Amino acid sequence: MWTGADAKIQRCIALSKPFGYMHYIRGVGAEAEARFFAVNTVGYLHHGLPAVDWEAADNTAWGDTAYLDRFLSRYVRLTGVHPLVYVQQSAMASVAPVASRHDCGLWVAQYADDAPTGYQSHPWNEGAYACAMRQYSSHGRLPGYAGDLDLNVFYGDRAAWNKYVMRGA
Repeated sequence: MWTGADAKIQRCIALSKPFGYMHYIRGVGAEAEARFFAVNTVGYLHHGLPAVDWEAADNTAWGDTAYLDRFLSRYVRLTGVHPLVYVQQSAMASVAPVASRHDCGLWVAQYADDAPTGYQSHPWNEGAYACAMRQYSSHGRLPGYAGDLDLNVFYGDRAAWNKYVMRGA
């Protein structure tokens, strides 16, 4: 857990800025991981958009969608909120039914290449599949920031974002 995130999140809350927060699934016990995420982010609940990161690296449960199913079930029971599920496009077909079963939106990562890029409102492969949010670069460049940034497009307005934040409230 990155403790430096809290100061940034508290600033977003104070300024009424939209933000999200994420749990990277490690595969160390679905129910315990869901509880850890819920307990350690309770102050962000109904302020920011929770997301669950389902990737292969450092995730001993990778490929076991029953694990993801148990995690989401427990998290939703604990919080009443349905997080976005972050997944690479190549694993979307196996994850989408699990996310749908828990009324969770998909946040899909798919990059055209690894070249540095700026913000794009309509990135490569736009509209090829349905998702709530799309990450189109891990080598993003924005003025005022030195280094790589993940760049994303959220397919909705502030009201749609807030529906994800508040579902279950």
